[in-house]
Amino acid sequence: MGRHYWQRSTLLLLLAALLSGCTGIFFYPMSPWVQNPARQGLDYEDIILLHPDGLRLHGWWLPAQTEEVAGTVYFLHGNAQNISTHLMNVAWLPARGYQVFLLDYRGYGLSEGKPRLPEAMADIQLGLDWLRASGRVQGPLVVFGQSLGASMTIPVLAADKGQAPDCAMFEAGFTSFRGITTDIMRRSWLLWPFSFVVAPTIPRQWDAADHIAALSPMPLLILHSRDDSIIPFREGEALYAAAAQPKQFQALLGEHIAAGRDESVRDRLVRFMEDACGAQSLPEPAG
Repeated sequence: MGRHYWQRSTLLLLLAALLSGCTGIFFYPMSPWVQNPARQGLDYEDIILLHPDGLRLHGWWLPAQTEEVAGTVYFLHGNAQNISTHLMNVAWLPARGYQVFLLDYRGYGLSEGKPRLPEAMADIQLGLDWLRASGRVQGPLVVFGQSLGASMTIPVLAADKGQAPDCAMFEAGFTSFRGITTDIMRRSWLLWPFSFVVAPTIPRQWDAADHIAALSPMPLLILHSRDDSIIPFREGEALYAAAAQPKQFQALLGEHIAAGRDESVRDRLVRFMEDACGAQSLPEPAG
């Protein structure tokens, strides 16, 4: 989930992008699992969603470990690997009273198909629709997107016609698919000459910066690490500037989408869900 995943995906898919402007350049999926929630002492349920186009999508449902449920979190992961490698970003939430739904986009883990835009965004919408229809949501519904997951989820929520989630948290998101492609390619002496050819083929209609203001009055928490070597800190600042009130910004330290390993950051997320989203305040777990 570090810099090499973005670079490898860009290198492997560069030819396809040059030939067709393929949005698959943003995805680097992995099928095998590294672990499952049971290895982390978590109860879980496999969730299978059937997309209207016939694909089967897979996710995990993590029930809260407390008698009362503080809220429900819908988690959308970044561009690399699958939910088994991103699990630790939310594995702490059940102990704090939150039930969590993690979804693998098409092509990731056990989810069928090939990831592209906007099809992966349709997968995000399918997961949201399932949550609403499932009867499982307790407490406020919180959407938590990281990196590519954040930037794809913003236009999905802006276009969504259902009852809006109670709030959203976006970590390490970027403002523009074309802009981040240019930025990443120009960091490499091998790729930068091609950036002038590839970047103009990337569609602009799903850029998060153009849609995030439409989420108002949904409370937003935007987080970004000053040390992020994948998505520059200025991207988080620009995303925050484009958002409408009510909104909060939290600067972080540490690697890309790694700050959640810090207990103080976890406390910050819980405070936001309690204060801005209406989540129930529960006693902190012992130990």
